[in-house]
Formats: sequence, structure tokens, C-alpha cells
Amino acid sequence: MVLLAAPLAGVASATASVTMSASAPAMTFGETVTLSGTLTGDPGCVAERTVDLAWQANGSTTWTAVATTASAADGTFAFTNGQQFTGLFEAQLPPAGACTAASSEPVAVSVRVLLDTSLVAGSLEAGSCVDVDVQVSPAKPEQTVELQRRSAGAWTTVETLTLDAASAAHASPCFDWKDIGIVRLRVVWTPQDTLNARGAGISLAFRIGESAWMQAIDGAIGGRSVSVDVANAGQTLYAHAPNTMRRPASNEKLLLSMALLDRFGADLRIPTIAAASNVQAGVVRGNLWILGRGDPEVRGSRLGALAAQLKHAGISKIRGRVMGARTYFRHDWWARGWQPGWRRYVALPSALTFDHNVVDGRLIRNPEARAAAALTAQLEGRGISVRGRPGAGAPPPNTTALAQVGSRPLSALLAAMDRPSDNYYAEVLGKTLAADRSGPPGTIGKAAAAIESFTEAHGADFSLYDSSGLSYSDRVNASGIVNLLAYAETTPWGTDLRRALPRGGHGTLEDRLRDTRVRAKTGTLNRVSALSGWVWLGREHRWVAFSILSGGMSKEVSVRIEDAIARVLSRRARLG
Repeated sequence: MVLLAAPLAGVASATASVTMSASAPAMTFGETVTLSGTLTGDPGCVAERTVDLAWQANGSTTWTAVATTASAADGTFAFTNGQQFTGLFEAQLPPAGACTAASSEPVAVSVRVLLDTSLVAGSLEAGSCVDVDVQVSPAKPEQTVELQRRSAGAWTTVETLTLDAASAAHASPCFDWKDIGIVRLRVVWTPQDTLNARGAGISLAFRIGESAWMQAIDGAIGGRSVSVDVANAGQTLYAHAPNTMRRPASNEKLLLSMALLDRFGADLRIPTIAAASNVQAGVVRGNLWILGRGDPEVRGSRLGALAAQLKHAGISKIRGRVMGARTYFRHDWWARGWQPGWRRYVALPSALTFDHNVVDGRLIRNPEARAAAALTAQLEGRGISVRGRPGAGAPPPNTTALAQVGSRPLSALLAAMDRPSDNYYAEVLGKTLAADRSGPPGTIGKAAAAIESFTEAHGADFSLYDSSGLSYSDRVNASGIVNLLAYAETTPWGTDLRRALPRGGHGTLEDRLRDTRVRAKTGTLNRVSALSGWVWLGREHRWVAFSILSGGMSKEVSVRIEDAIARVLSRRARLG
């Protein structure tokens, strides 16, 4: 018997393909994502087929099985899964009988960090602080988060915080006058590794209101035409219409004082010089000239000291005359904005002054000749003969100094100007500044330009026409004045400026603020008032700068408002 064996037929393999997608491309730590897919191919390899879900962390090459399910009769399947870190998901089909293995294309899902933020506040008013706490998951110790604030339609980082070992951080932002209104904060983690995507905490919204002392100032103003600015080291504490341009009146002298101190320093002594062009063996062969440079306090005693120096220098005879020089300042005596009758309020601002340029209560036009006459008498009283009669004029260009005397220190001159608010001192010292800055002759207009140059250099855009503040055309604002006072606080002469100003119960504050520690310059024109300087905060034990400018009301009303504001600041204001 012959048996014939037929060869065994080959067993055919069956195939299926798998696709998968994520319900969202990103999720936040603690959330889940749904991964759903479909098997297609040979019917026997589609229904009730085992499907494994594998995950690979970002930056890794290792796949880890994280879940298993079975496909439905129609080949569909779904997983719900959550992960800490950004990575890839893949659906994998293990071989089953004749069904071969297969896998889907990787599906990327990023995981944002979770920022759990909270805010605790006591009072929500200007000067207060809040506590912001944040916990970041997954843990990111030693990494940083940003505390941001919503402003002008954008989020801006205000502080960077480092996470501690527990992945937590704390901030205590504080708020002042400029923060009054709705404040929105949030905390953001920006990627500092490849494991997670950027995350942001919830927006923490709250309202900052005025503190009680600010409300008291509002009440004192009462809707009137008043500008106020208060600042601590340049940081605004309170403001009301601070940028409105107003007339400074004698607050102009405060600006002049700063410009003078900034250029010369507090110790400047303005010279008055005796000079001649031809001296031989103690004999002045020609005229002896008195050259003034803007000392507003020249009087007989000062000229007596000059005569004594000439005697000591060996001068025995003057064959010409003693002459007062008139050319270092121009004899201008008017400024734009000065009202009719201004000469009742300011004497002629000359370079060589004598007895405040007043004789028997009358303002004089010839102080140089009077100074020459006084020096002639002093010389003759010391045995120095003078042939000619005293006079005034333009000195020759080739004179040589024989003797000179200095004024009191500039700090003392400023006190003599600011405390009684003396217009004559202001216009004389203004011309001194002008002649030094742009060359003689000093004029009222050049003095105003010199002050304006100083204020512009420090961010204050003012329009000025004199040095005394008599001009109704002058314009300043409270914000600019306070910014200049803040600058003064950073200079070597800032304390000298403060000391030059009237204190409560003295100078132009003689009948005001006796119970308040204040150093401030007043200002008064018809229906114009000002008070600017420093007030001592009793609750903080420090000076703060302030400026109050008003118009359109009686002096009585203006003073009541200014004094009320100064008292509120002194007794109730807080920095935080």
C-alpha cells in the first residue's frame, strides 16, 4: 500500500490597525484626559481585542503600561487617564492568535502645573498689605514663580518668588495711593524644566480704598480748586489734581532756593569787591570801584570792613572818586505778569545794593552811588583821603581787586528771604544766579530762565517769569514741586533748604500751625495761595514732602484748607 501525504496548508495571519486621539492637547495637574480610538481591519482582530495604554514621559525613551481595556464589538475603545508630567500616549495591541501586534501613532498631551493660590487681607485700603500664598504641583522646589499684576490690559511681573522645599511661596504686596481701585493679582509658573507646561493661578481681584486720613484730606478740600501732592522719598502717598497748572505766588522762592543751592552750595559767600586799574605806592591813581555781585545785605558795616581791608593793604589816597559799578546787573525792574503797583512789593534788584535799596521808607534807584558815598565816608574816617565826589557808572575792563568782603552764607540769605518771603532778596539772588549761569548782566528774565532750566533738568515742566513769584503769569504744579523736594532730599543741601523755610508759628507762618511740626514756604497773591515744604509725620517719625496750591478763593478759606491738610498729615498719615 502506498500512502500519499498532502502537504499542510500555511496558516494565514490576520491584521488590525489602531488610531487614537486625546480629548484635549493639554490638561492641568490633577485633571484627566480621555484617550479614545478605533481598531480597523480583519473582523476577528477588531472586536473584544485587548488594548494597552502606554505612556512615555517627555525627554524619556521608555514606554510604561498605564492601563488596559478591550475594544467593543465595533472596534472602539477609550481610556481616562491623568499624569503629573507632559508626555506621549500610545495604544498598543499585543498579538492574539492569528492577530498580529499593532500600535497607534503617539499622542502628545502636555500637563500644566497647578498653582493653588490664596489671599488673606486685613484692611483693603491705601497703605495696607495683603498676604498671597501659593502651592505648586507637581513639586518644583527651588524653582521660581512670578507674582503678576494686571495693568493697562496686560499682566506685569511685580515680584519673583522662590519655592521652598514644600514647593510653596509667600508674598506680602503693599498698596498706596496710586493703587486705589480694583487690583488684580495672579501667580505664574514659567517652564524651568521640560516636564510641565506653563501654569497660572486664578486671578485674585479686590478693591483698594482710601485710608481714613486720605478721606479727611478729601473732606478738607471739599471739591474746591485745590491741588495736593504728598510723597515720601519720591513715592506718592496722596494726590488730588496734582498736575493742574497753577500760580505759585511766593512758592517761586522755594524753586529759586533749590536752584541756588544746587548751583552754589549752602556755604557760598557773595563777594563785594573794591578794585582799581592803577595803584602806585598806596595811591589809587584814578577811581576806586565797588563791584557788587548780588549780596542783598550790603550796608555801612559791610563797607566799613571793606575800608579796613583797604587800609590794611596800604591804600592811603584816592586821587579820583569812589564809584559804584552798575553793569553786573541790568537795572530792569519789571517782569511779565507783574500787576500795577508792583514796586510797593519789591525794591530795585541791583548787583551793588545798599541798605536793602530803601531810604527813609522810599525805594531808591541809585544804590550804587549811595554805597560809594558810604565807602567814601568809611575811608576818610580811617585817614584815607578821597579827592572826588562819589558816583556810579561802568567800570573799566582792566580793574584789579584790592580788597573784598563776603556776604553771610547762602543758607542764611535764603532764610532771610524765605521766612518773611522777601521779594527784594528773591530778585537780587535770582539775578546772581542768572549772571553766573549765562554771564552778566543779570536780568529778571534771565533769572527766571535759570530757575526754569533747573526745574526742567529734574522733570518739572514749569513756566516762570520772575524769581519772587509776583508774576501772575508763572505756572507750576504740585506734582512738580514735590518731585523737586524729593530731589532736594538726596542732596547735601537738602537739610539747609528745610531749615531756611518758616516753621509753624514763625515767619509767614507766624499765626499758623503753631501746634504742627512743619517747614514750608507760603505763597499769596490775590485769590491765589500756596504752601509747600515738609511736614513731620507723628505716627511715622519722619518728614514727608508736600505741596498745596489753590486759586479762586479767599486767603482765609485757602489757609483753613492748607492748615487742615498739614494737621491731618502730621497726626494721622501712615506710610503703610
